[in-house]
Amino acid sequence: MSDLTGLKRRFIAMIVADTVLLLIAAACAAAHFKYGVGWALWAFLGFLAAAFGVQVWFVSGVGRLGKGS
Repeated sequence: MSDLTGLKRRFIAMIVADTVLLLIAAACAAAHFKYGVGWALWAFLGFLAAAFGVQVWFVSGVGRLGKGS
């Protein structure tokens, strides 16, 4: 597997994971603001943090690619 193939797989995994997490976060935001579900705000923030974590995972993989590991 070449470096670019691994990077492409990592990028696709990030896009899929971010899309799923952000859709769930949007549903939690709608539940909180439209229906007044109190715990949904914390779930919204948690899913946003998880989506950000997935992006950090991708960037850390790109950084390791440049170092040759």
